[in-house]
Amino acid sequence: MNVRLCFIIICTLCCSTSFAADSVPTLVVASSGSHLWIAVPTDSGCRIVHHALEMDGPFLREVATLPTLPIALAAHENQLAIIMPPTGIPLMSPVYSLTTNRNPATGSFYYQPYGRLDVLPSIESATKITSAVLEMNAVLALIPGEKQELIRAGSMSWSNVPLPQSANSLSTLAPWSGLGGSTEWAILCVEGDDLVTWTPATDSVGGWSQARWPDAGIGFQMVICGSNRQAILSREATGTFVIVYPTSSGLRTLGSISVPTQPWSIVGLGNTFQIVSTDKEGAVRLTSIDSISGLASADEVLSAQPTTTGDWIHLPFIGALTIGMLLAGFIVRPPLEPPHQMSGGWIALPMFRRIAALAIDLIPGAIFALWITGARVEELMSMPSWTPDLALAAPASIMLGFTGIWCGIFEVVLRATPGKFIFGGRIVRAPDGGTDMRAGVGRSLLRALLKTVVLFAPALGFLAFVHPLQQGLPETLSKTVVARRH
Repeated sequence: MNVRLCFIIICTLCCSTSFAADSVPTLVVASSGSHLWIAVPTDSGCRIVHHALEMDGPFLREVATLPTLPIALAAHENQLAIIMPPTGIPLMSPVYSLTTNRNPATGSFYYQPYGRLDVLPSIESATKITSAVLEMNAVLALIPGEKQELIRAGSMSWSNVPLPQSANSLSTLAPWSGLGGSTEWAILCVEGDDLVTWTPATDSVGGWSQARWPDAGIGFQMVICGSNRQAILSREATGTFVIVYPTSSGLRTLGSISVPTQPWSIVGLGNTFQIVSTDKEGAVRLTSIDSISGLASADEVLSAQPTTTGDWIHLPFIGALTIGMLLAGFIVRPPLEPPHQMSGGWIALPMFRRIAALAIDLIPGAIFALWITGARVEELMSMPSWTPDLALAAPASIMLGFTGIWCGIFEVVLRATPGKFIFGGRIVRAPDGGTDMRAGVGRSLLRALLKTVVLFAPALGFLAFVHPLQQGLPETLSKTVVARRH
């Protein structure tokens, strides 16, 4: 009986040891609360993938491939910092960064810089950097050792940040949610059963605010980054993991969680916690844990976010349209000297007035596009004929499309837009020897449609600059002229 009991105990201890070794969080991830970044190991290195709450589904996008697995990721809002293992002589850890944005009109995410990573100053360190955080446009890293160093990235180099005098060699650097949901960071250290944190003091330069969380150091594993309040992952004596909230009145435990056997970690995302794991095939799985009840949802496999057709058909479509319109213009090109002169006291509206009128007419479309997409004013400069990225071109496309529609209605009904009214311009019939200068509904409608096409491909408007009556392709094909009373 005693032999059997000893055998059972030994087997239990062996299984527990195996479970402990396999279940420690090992996946390199970072979360800002709304954006999740994951380093997925591959046979040739790793790939960095991105998941966001606004992707409207269990989607991810691959943003970079790296030759080796990074030793740390750090996230802040829509920014990511990547710290690589040290190489070379002296040992230097390369540091990269990137930024993502989403266009609400299309739901697509785009990454800057496009097709590459920003290179930040490398970190010279003979030891492996294991902890880093990201402020707005600033990376901080903790260099371990007997005499630890806290450094902050500048534009060309790193500078030292004074550490708290009471911090010891076992300290670590981690995100630490502050009051009001503002993302901050802290130096953490386990002292006995307590967890001690030092956060940068706001009321003094280079000062620190210290807090002690009784019993929070028991089984402390990691800070759960991306959580909307302070949260840590702890391991109980039985080997199970629990989510713990340190509060001023004591610790609050969410409950035990089941962890996968594959590489995993845990982050905060939105109002939930997410267990992130990867399998041998490189698939990324998320398990949602409710932050109040602690109930876990079924595993969800993230798949590649579908791309819009415009991402690949854009340039061929614009190119074919431009070539076709140019050929049409050359086929029906008017003579350099019109056979008939303008009659009825009309003269062609000078080109600079037409450009000024167009600028005025674009204002309502610009306001509408900014309101719909939430874009910045400078993003309206990314015209659809200049970039194949539909997400970047969406605000300008909405502006031009909206302008074409409402200006077309004005020109068909009133033969002029508000901008043309201001500068005295009207849509009239091209001179044909008669005295009737009315353009008619059909000609005005055709010109409005062709004008919208030219707005999306402005290269087609070059004919208006060389024609004596400033007739571009819309006026040439519709046999109209933008004119004013002499």
